[in-house]
Amino acid sequence: MKQKIEELISEFDGKVSLYVSDEKNNELKIKENEIVETASCIKLFILIEYYRQIMKKEKNRDDKLIYNLQNDYVENGSGVIQYLEEGLTLSSKNMAILMIIVSDNIATNKMIEYLGFEKINETIKELGFEKTELLAPKLDFTKYSKIGKTTAFEYAKIYKMIAKKQILTKELCNEMMQILKNQKYNELLTQKIQPKQLDNCFIASKSGGLGDKREDIMNCRNDGGIISTKKGKYFVSIFIYDFKDYYFYHDNPAILLGSEINRLLLENFEANNGKFEF
Repeated sequence: MKQKIEELISEFDGKVSLYVSDEKNNELKIKENEIVETASCIKLFILIEYYRQIMKKEKNRDDKLIYNLQNDYVENGSGVIQYLEEGLTLSSKNMAILMIIVSDNIATNKMIEYLGFEKINETIKELGFEKTELLAPKLDFTKYSKIGKTTAFEYAKIYKMIAKKQILTKELCNEMMQILKNQKYNELLTQKIQPKQLDNCFIASKSGGLGDKREDIMNCRNDGGIISTKKGKYFVSIFIYDFKDYYFYHDNPAILLGSEINRLLLENFEANNGKFEF
């Protein structure tokens, strides 16, 4: 399988960083320590900081956040709030949910403002992630061309920590996983997998992507998360970047490559009764 994945990558007009591990620590690593653009994958770490502040009683799930058109509007980003009238008032939890499940950029900006840019990065470092950082204090592409940085290894590692309840509390890890399970843009992991296979598993993930003809924006399609099947779990992150086709559409070659890689991983994992044989 490793040879097949390497062949697929070699045929692709771009670069790939990959890390995958089962619960028995069988690993597949390809440029897993290379620093890459997170795009919206960094929103997972914002979610973690949100729940850290909930745990510390510094914030409350019912705190109200209000969308102000003049201060908060950004265009050309993902999500739905940009299309709504101003004055929208949501609980902090609902704003966090929008940040994850439809990757809403305005919701993300409200959460960064609410939690504190510096606190988010402090918590990332306290958790032991030396190569991960939120770079943009506001997701506004008229001002910033980069959102965050991480590595395939570190991005998969945080999912393993959540699944094993090694951060915050067991209850808060479960609450985060429930939100991540409802993420709507997981084609990079699922598109090549048969629907009947997905009936027997759940995926808790956060994807991300950037694409533009601007030279200062790195074209990328990323995803990572927890793949839970009846035979066990595995943890995967796939970062695909530095390719030419920047358009967002269902059959973008980067999406097809990532989903083919995860199809091979899932089939290998299930064929070997909940572990990888590379």
